[in-house]
Amino acid sequence: MPELSPGDEFAGCRIEAVAGRGGMGVVYRATELSLGRPVALKLLASERAGDRAFRERFQRESRMAAAIDHPNVIPVYAAGESDGLLYLVMRYVGGTDLHALLREEGRLDAERAADVVAQIAAALDAAHGAGLVHRDVKPANVLLAGGHAYLSDFGLTRLAGSDTQLTESGQWVGTVEYCAPEHLRGERTDARADVYSLGCVLFAALTGRAPFAHGTVPATMYAHLHEPPPTPSARGVPHEFDRVVARALAKAPHDRYPSAGDLGRAAVAAARGEPVTESERSVAVGQAAPDEAPTVVNGHTAATRVETAVTALDEKGAPEGSVVRPRRWPYQLVAGLLVFVALAALGLLAGRVFGGPSEPAARTGPLSENEVRDTAQAFADAYANEDPAALRATLARDVVRMLPGGRSEGRNQVVDQYQRQFDGKVKGYHLDNLTVTGGAAGRASGDYRVDRDGGSPYEGRIVFGVVRERGEPRIKLIAATPRS
Repeated sequence: MPELSPGDEFAGCRIEAVAGRGGMGVVYRATELSLGRPVALKLLASERAGDRAFRERFQRESRMAAAIDHPNVIPVYAAGESDGLLYLVMRYVGGTDLHALLREEGRLDAERAADVVAQIAAALDAAHGAGLVHRDVKPANVLLAGGHAYLSDFGLTRLAGSDTQLTESGQWVGTVEYCAPEHLRGERTDARADVYSLGCVLFAALTGRAPFAHGTVPATMYAHLHEPPPTPSARGVPHEFDRVVARALAKAPHDRYPSAGDLGRAAVAAARGEPVTESERSVAVGQAAPDEAPTVVNGHTAATRVETAVTALDEKGAPEGSVVRPRRWPYQLVAGLLVFVALAALGLLAGRVFGGPSEPAARTGPLSENEVRDTAQAFADAYANEDPAALRATLARDVVRMLPGGRSEGRNQVVDQYQRQFDGKVKGYHLDNLTVTGGAAGRASGDYRVDRDGGSPYEGRIVFGVVRERGEPRIKLIAATPRS
């Protein structure tokens, strides 16, 4: 891979200095010439650019990562290929990273460690809500600027629910000290693999070392797969963190926290000396009620909805990071509730017996593969029929559409963009080689072809991110790469 020197220009950026190196490439501190702003320019190793499948995945997922708008996620300004090299242009963050800080200070105090992990958890919630799994959560990818923490390196993410291999082209994807067991086994990974990695980061921040660092890759892998999680209190950390780390580092994904945000809140509670119990499983898992279900995660809404999420308790006003304890219900309130339930049951029964109207319950829970597939096909049918109303019905209110040339946001803007393509000549919209996964954030990806009267078809790759909005499956994300 050619070395760039200060003053060299690459992808519209002027190189200022080397900011860091790693197994996947080099990061330069640079200046984006068009705007004169400081940026971080990451160049991936040249042999990766020669791998067509990796190149296409990198470009597709970089566009999806650029759609994440969250204060704890490093914004991606640009991504592409130039002179045979894949590159990312990101916001430059002055300061240090957690790995360097731990080498310098040894460990962080409990409150600071919990605060950093809670911020990164919020960033992961945003990524998971967009259907992305980071797969390389580690201290070196946690950038620190004063009291603010950023999660970086989304160029190596993978779509949630997609298959993963332990190695690709002979190289690790992820760092073995922070890899979840299912990742090491080459199994399917989802958001819970990032929860595990974040648990490893929490342990490292509290103690100064990774939880299963045994000196060699085979020994470390074996420990992740077979050894019980170490207890932080054995290294002088408040004992409240023992339960938090044990659950975050559970071998089975379904035994971990349902979301990164749950882990972050548990860590904050432990740092405050509050008891952290298994009731955390039902607290603020990020799944809102159907009437208010947020389909984009932003700085105010942490909506990580993995397949194992359970129903959240409606604890209004509970301070962030607190442990929600069971309420003691007054006798009068219990009696009133029983009467209400009885009346509701009678009303439902009357509707069934006498034919009275009854409102169907809004569907909740994870999306099935059929729901995701049907939603993608409904989009294709609406496009083929050049029907803006039908197209609109398939989209979430805050849908994001991403193309190599730019992005559009919101249902109105996206429908308007498609409507401009309608000219009465569309003869069909076909989705082929479709791969579908269900879950709280469903995904459908495959090849598309738009047949047109008297012209060449439009072809390319497309990815749909599907969520449940007001009980119905809706497309939240459209990322398309036309074939030239």
